[in-house]
Amino acid sequence: MDILVLGGTVFLGRAVVSTALAQGARVAVFNRGRSGVAPDGVEQITGDRTAAADLAQLAGRSFDVVVDTSGYEPADVARSAGLLAARCGHYAFVSTINVFPGWPDEADYQRLGTHAGDPDATAGDVPAGLDPGAAYGWLKAGCELAAARAFGAGRSTALRAGCIVGPDDSQVGRLPWWIDRVARGGEVLVPGAPDDAIALIDARDLAAFALAAVPGTFETGGPSGRDTRADLMAACRRITGSDAGFTYVGDAWPVEQGVTPWTELPLWAPGARGLFTHDTAAAEAAGLSWRPLADTVADTWAWQRSLDWTAGPRTPGLAADRESELLTAWHASVPSTPAG
Repeated sequence: MDILVLGGTVFLGRAVVSTALAQGARVAVFNRGRSGVAPDGVEQITGDRTAAADLAQLAGRSFDVVVDTSGYEPADVARSAGLLAARCGHYAFVSTINVFPGWPDEADYQRLGTHAGDPDATAGDVPAGLDPGAAYGWLKAGCELAAARAFGAGRSTALRAGCIVGPDDSQVGRLPWWIDRVARGGEVLVPGAPDDAIALIDARDLAAFALAAVPGTFETGGPSGRDTRADLMAACRRITGSDAGFTYVGDAWPVEQGVTPWTELPLWAPGARGLFTHDTAAAEAAGLSWRPLADTVADTWAWQRSLDWTAGPRTPGLAADRESELLTAWHASVPSTPAG
């Protein structure tokens, strides 16, 4: 089996590469060579997919499966997929749940359909008035169309990913921040309620499904209804061996204190009824499976310890002094609330 990964050195791309290698495949990656080096045994093809001369290095090459983890503009996907379609078997494009304009606010966001998209668009073609999340979804919807146009419905996959987590998450860090915070112990401020739904997908599980090359369009978020916020916190405490206690402060109170959802407190977006309610039935029927949340937490923690992980400037999460101030204010307003 010959696999080409467009991307391949960061997070999900790395997961695709390592999963393909574990399956015994021959793997090549095409990227700019700026975000990391390809693992031993992987062919590195260095180039910028937006440059026709660079992309021409792939002309005449044959691969059984192409996994595109780095397509953000339809015109770029159209160019790469068009070049590869004649000699490659299947094109798996990593899209996003943001293609649904009703996500995450609507519980039944699918009923509103997807962004129309344009398979030839560039970032300059985004319709006026779209916020950044909607603009991202509009472009990804166009990318899906570009891939399907080049390879056909029977040889292409669109993977509408949700919140991707797992080892090598050096670009975003939502789960690593929570694990690190719990590992530090003490009283931990937690938004929402213990029974809030959490649905996360391990990058390695998404990678395995992409490599399976099942034709179709699939929602590939985490398993709806399986895990809760309390499950996540408990896994972080157990796996790190922490003495952390959890103080749940609900949804309304942190908003009143000016806490920014999703960034200051990762994996929390009050009022977003569809945030973790993905419809993954079709993907599950086609072979998508999810490892236990505790396994993802354990492997992510092992990765963090292997490189002495610390939060970077782009990592979400509360600063320690801000959390302390909030906890003091919470207990002043609800004196009897213990850390659990």
